Amino acid sequence: MADFSQVHNIDDFKRLARGYLPRPIFDWIEGGAEDEISLVNNRQAFDRVRFKPRTLVDVNKRDQTVELFGKPMASPFCIAPMGNLSLFWPNAEVVIAQAAVAAGIPFVLSTASAVSMEKVAEGAPGGRLWFQLYVFKDEKVNRSLVDRAARAGYEALMVTTDTHMFPKRERDRRNGIGLNLKKTPANIAAVMARPKWLWDVVLSRPMPKLANLESEVSGSTTYEALANYFLTQRYNGFDLEDLRRLRDQWKGKLMVKGILNVEDAYRAIEIGCDGVILSNHGGRNLEGSAAPFEVLPEIVDGVDGKIPVLLDSGFRRGSDIVKALAIGAKAVMLGRPAAYAVAGAGKDGVAHMLSTMKDEVDRVQGYMGCQKLSELGRDLLLFDRQRPGANTPSI
Repeated sequence: MADFSQVHNIDDFKRLARGYLPRPIFDWIEGGAEDEISLVNNRQAFDRVRFKPRTLVDVNKRDQTVELFGKPMASPFCIAPMGNLSLFWPNAEVVIAQAAVAAGIPFVLSTASAVSMEKVAEGAPGGRLWFQLYVFKDEKVNRSLVDRAARAGYEALMVTTDTHMFPKRERDRRNGIGLNLKKTPANIAAVMARPKWLWDVVLSRPMPKLANLESEVSGSTTYEALANYFLTQRYNGFDLEDLRRLRDQWKGKLMVKGILNVEDAYRAIEIGCDGVILSNHGGRNLEGSAAPFEVLPEIVDGVDGKIPVLLDSGFRRGSDIVKALAIGAKAVMLGRPAAYAVAGAGKDGVAHMLSTMKDEVDRVQGYMGCQKLSELGRDLLLFDRQRPGANTPSI
């Protein structure tokens, strides 16, 4: 077991990840688009909302379970989809899924996973597994991915709609990293400076590649070929008619990820989707986009309880999660925290991270005077109408 005596929060996990990963790989997790204003604002948005707790309440017993799609979640968070996690730790997708199963929360597997959806399902039996779909130009590939997810027992399908343009992530451009790492002198030096990562991820096993596409793409299935397919064959024309066809094909729960506009939430409801995920891709795509937390009140009010609203981007504390639930979110998704945790200490790290977040939610819930999370409401929050020194109104 790793020693977590000095690991108390997500920043501590970030420190561990920084010490294990080569600099370009760490920057790939950590960075955002262009000037990274959206990345920073995702965190600042939480600071513009504060608590007004109730104190004359018996909170000796507290329960943080929530129900989603008719099933309980032990805590109001799940693991967000992230591509190529096995570049951060060997077999990371399975490792994180196993930790999520043990914690009683869902795990979302990315299309860009380095472990196939079938092997993740085999490695994490009994878990609530959701599959995140990137849509490709070849409809046969899309239909095959969806059918495979159904056969493998994935409970829900999550289609990402906010990546129809290739983002400008300047850290990655400077570091020479996309879905692979260029062999420049600087990158070779960065890799050699992390010998444990070099052995764990590169030398002691086959290099991870986009395993979900390996059986879908004709011709070469080297990492470079699959990465090129992923980058050049994404479908940028995905619209409402495509979503309708996907709804007809997929018989399980269907969620749309990348929503920041209430009109898109309305359309998802009309088509029969089962949930929406508010996301700006962790500040990694559109620079200047609103933080999902900022638009949460408008979209929660707009859907009026017809479907659950989830969100990601910027969550680092249990207090962030409680604020989102008080506004009306059903649950939140954790992305970078899981990446930091697995890169810092593998499965034990993810388990400790999830336990830390659960403990923080419990503590804030108790301070707020709520035995159950369903007792949270906006009356317990104080909203800044204008952040000092800002030029735009907050939520």
